[in-house]
Amino acid sequence: MQIQVITDHAIRILQYLHKHQGAHKAQIIAEAVGITPPLFTRIAARLKSNGFVIQVPGRNGGYTLGRPAIEISFYDVFLATEGELCISQRLKNDGEYENECCKVRNFLQTLQGNMVEDMLGTSIADLV
Repeated sequence: MQIQVITDHAIRILQYLHKHQGAHKAQIIAEAVGITPPLFTRIAARLKSNGFVIQVPGRNGGYTLGRPAIEISFYDVFLATEGELCISQRLKNDGEYENECCKVRNFLQTLQGNMVEDMLGTSIADLV
């Protein structure tokens, strides 16, 4: 399993907004996190739809956090960018192993559960 680049960018955007209070222009944020403005806009749209950022209108407007960074978990961002975590086909409800009970499946369930728990227990504020 590998976390997608979009998730990494989203985390860095939220870190930037947490470190630099107030509203910031898309161009400034994109430059600070090392992405293009169009990519920033696509990621910001996902973050906005999940309430992680808000867009402040006006001349001095821009993007700011939609809620405190301490209230946004790594897993919240992961869900917004990638969807539910599923580390193996064996754990999918519609997978061919759905009714199979074995040590491998049990291990994978535990591993996935631990990963989700760790991500839920880590906020954006913790990562700054």
